[in-house]
Amino acid sequence: MSQGPLEQFEKFLRHRGRNVTETRRKILRAVLSHRGHFDATDIWESLRRERVSIATVYRTLDLLEEAGFVRKVRLGKAHAHYENVLAREDHGHLVCRSCGRVIEFELGRIRASLERAATKEEFALEKVHIQGIGLCPECAQKS
Repeated sequence: MSQGPLEQFEKFLRHRGRNVTETRRKILRAVLSHRGHFDATDIWESLRRERVSIATVYRTLDLLEEAGFVRKVRLGKAHAHYENVLAREDHGHLVCRSCGRVIEFELGRIRASLERAATKEEFALEKVHIQGIGLCPECAQKS
């Protein structure tokens, strides 16, 4: 039987000699409930009644990134955003530099090309981040 995300995260924490706390469990549950992109403040606000500190949210997001549960993405803003990567296909982002809209797209042939290049260079490809910055159709029409 395969382990669920909570069990996998607990195993990761124990393996790293970190404490498994109820607060970390709550943060993971909040992360898993978010669809799309979110930042630390979104998670913190969803746990406001739980009295979780923003510092604990940031530290736990770092652990979740290290464990492979979330990916930190820069979407043209001053602070980092995250996305849940469990059970999601690799995808890229098109980010509007005017309004901040984010459009996701499938990597398809782009991923295959990177994998061929990595194989040719005997490079152990682990992650792929593709992002384009420009103007969405609405902002392009305005300018």
